[in-house]
Amino acid sequence: MFEKVLKDPVHDEILFDDPLLWKLVNTSAVQRLRRIRQLGTSYMTYHGAEHTRFAHSLGAYETMRRVLIHLERECGWPNEHRHRQLALAAALLHDLGHGPFSHTFESILGVHHELWTHRIMLEDEQLRTVLDSVDSMFAKDLVSILKKDGRFPAIEALVSSQLDVDRMDYMLRDALSTGVSYGQFELARLIRSLTVRDDHVYVKRQSLHTVEQYLLARYFMYVQVYLHPVTVGSDVLVENILRRARDLVSEGISIEIPGALLAVLNGKDVSVDTYLQLDESVLLYAFHQWSRSDDTILADLADRFLMRRLFAPIVRDEPSVSEWASLRTMAKAMGFPPDYYVTERVSTIPGYEVLGQGLTLLDDFDGYSDLSQVSKLIRTLVPSQEHRLFLPKEMLESDNESLSKRVHSIVFLRP
Repeated sequence: MFEKVLKDPVHDEILFDDPLLWKLVNTSAVQRLRRIRQLGTSYMTYHGAEHTRFAHSLGAYETMRRVLIHLERECGWPNEHRHRQLALAAALLHDLGHGPFSHTFESILGVHHELWTHRIMLEDEQLRTVLDSVDSMFAKDLVSILKKDGRFPAIEALVSSQLDVDRMDYMLRDALSTGVSYGQFELARLIRSLTVRDDHVYVKRQSLHTVEQYLLARYFMYVQVYLHPVTVGSDVLVENILRRARDLVSEGISIEIPGALLAVLNGKDVSVDTYLQLDESVLLYAFHQWSRSDDTILADLADRFLMRRLFAPIVRDEPSVSEWASLRTMAKAMGFPPDYYVTERVSTIPGYEVLGQGLTLLDDFDGYSDLSQVSKLIRTLVPSQEHRLFLPKEMLESDNESLSKRVHSIVFLRP
């Protein structure tokens, strides 16, 4: 009998009892995730947030394994070994396409991790060899699940929905690593709340409060961790570094840069092999090199990130056109090119989504209702937005008292 057991801080043990899944873990595409942090730049805010997407991928797999054990006992689903393998492989491989600093990297360079996940599954020779050992359609079926094409609705919901194994693991893992308690929820009870009917996932009516606890934990994790102003400011700084590097490359100005990163900055049709060379060690190496660049803007931005001299986050209403123009003018007067030193970011705090991804409750009499119809608490979880300005702290603490007062009068004009 095949069995591999890994110790884990969230799940205690992660069990592999299928050689296929263990072979997938040991492919270079999956091992690369050891070099990409799960929470991007959040380690600038929470010093313990050093855990990786590799650890999370293992955790999502283990969560899916436990869900399947429950559902097999609960309702006899899945009843095919291949479907079980599809569900476990999808959970394990769902984050393959993430680049260094994750969403920050893709937002500035237009590199969408979902599309890269699909390409890696289909084009990486080593990974494809393992997937094809099941059958020639296995890789394509995995991509279909991640695209949510509707061919495997139950597996799709368990991998990506408002209540999926991805979120179940990363919320607990992120809460543990950042040291916050409000991201905790009862995983075992939440798993037992699930059932499958006609290849669709439902939540049992008697588990309402368990699901409420989970959704509230998700809300607080977004407010306090994922959208923490220091973390968002760190993301902004990384974005501006990469934008400056891209602008210099497009202008034909030579900077020292790793080949794989140069290919992406050039906007070329990057191969899967080239993309898989990108991880956070590559970006951090580039930042160290750029901190000594002849280009003063690139050098200053890179040094600010490495030395944690982050931009000041200011929560306020969206600036008017005239306020924005005045702020850019003052930044330039103070020696800060506004294209790279004055940034606005709108952060969306997710609520409960009814349309498309709502959670359907199943009662003892086979009656169906959306979670929001039953829970007054969940109806209060509506999406909201928060505007923030990010600019050098020096602009707020300038020796030029006149300019500093003018900056304050704009950024703090409204709460």
